[in-house]
Amino acid sequence: MNSVFISKICLDKKTWLMQAETEDFFVELETVNMQRSHPKSFALYEEYSRRNIDETIRARRENFDKADSDAKRRLAKEVEREIKNFLIWLKETKELDHTTAHYYSIGLKSLLLGLPVGAQVASLFDAILNARTTE
Repeated sequence: MNSVFISKICLDKKTWLMQAETEDFFVELETVNMQRSHPKSFALYEEYSRRNIDETIRARRENFDKADSDAKRRLAKEVEREIKNFLIWLKETKELDHTTAHYYSIGLKSLLLGLPVGAQVASLFDAILNARTTE
């Protein structure tokens, strides 16, 4: 029994290195977030929804935390509709190409679902898009 327990908590070297790299990545991502204000996708979403993104994040997290499985499915469907409408708005109002609009909208999906990693995911997509536009 002890050998099973130990094997489950002991990581091999490759797994440990991947975990360390992932942790370093998130530390770097948080550092970038502190140095900059909200990602561009946050500003675009605020303009689209006419709601403060911080309040939206807080409300979505509270709703997600309180929701049972049926409510979470309903929230997911609402978010899918909202993401689709946001994508259309980005293409038509902001005249973004489909790929850029898609990444801005998808980057906000986990945030709008109320998932704890939502802000990091949105920031990651924003960093990718910023790198893409500077090339």
